[in-house]
Amino acid sequence: MLVGNFRINGSRKKDVSEIQRRMTELMRPIEQQILMCDSREEQLMMACAMLQRTRELFDYHIGEDGRKTMFKDLI
Repeated sequence: MLVGNFRINGSRKKDVSEIQRRMTELMRPIEQQILMCDSREEQLMMACAMLQRTRELFDYHIGEDGRKTMFKDLI
């Protein structure tokens, strides 16, 4: 499986640590936005917006069937 330019299955340890570093870097602005939420309701609104955007990204990059698989595997 590819994530960006990185191969997940069968990748070397160095590649995995680079993926983890990059994912942490990408999550920083999202974590900052979560901290800016003043209430439970704002956090839930943000979660809904993020979930909708996630769905759109999955559909665009891996198609509807891929998205359904991703969400199914999540549960």
